[in-house]
Amino acid sequence: MKLVNDFYHIISTETADGTLRYKVRLNPAHPLYLVHFPGNPITPGVCLVQMATEILEQEYHQTLLLSKADSIKFKKIIGSSEQPTFVFTKTVIEGDELSTRVSIEEGQVQYVKMSLRFHIK
Repeated sequence: MKLVNDFYHIISTETADGTLRYKVRLNPAHPLYLVHFPGNPITPGVCLVQMATEILEQEYHQTLLLSKADSIKFKKIIGSSEQPTFVFTKTVIEGDELSTRVSIEEGQVQYVKMSLRFHIK
């Protein structure tokens, strides 16, 4: 199930020096926030990984299947009203695999760091 244009919307994109930046706006009215967690809505980690996957699929016009999450570090909770930026660095495509490092941040605040590997379908 795609989350783009429902759970989140892409506000802007920027590419410079091999770094991709996608600023997104989360949808605080999404039903998921009613259950995760009522009164203190928090963006689920699995949704953040899915959002990163969808952004890469859009950028590279490929269908991707997560094959390995080498590292995922949650540093700060992402609330439903945040407008974080997904920053992709060291993205490499070798054969039918794509690997990347992802930082989800806003200004000087880093929420999540991930190292992800995908199989290209």
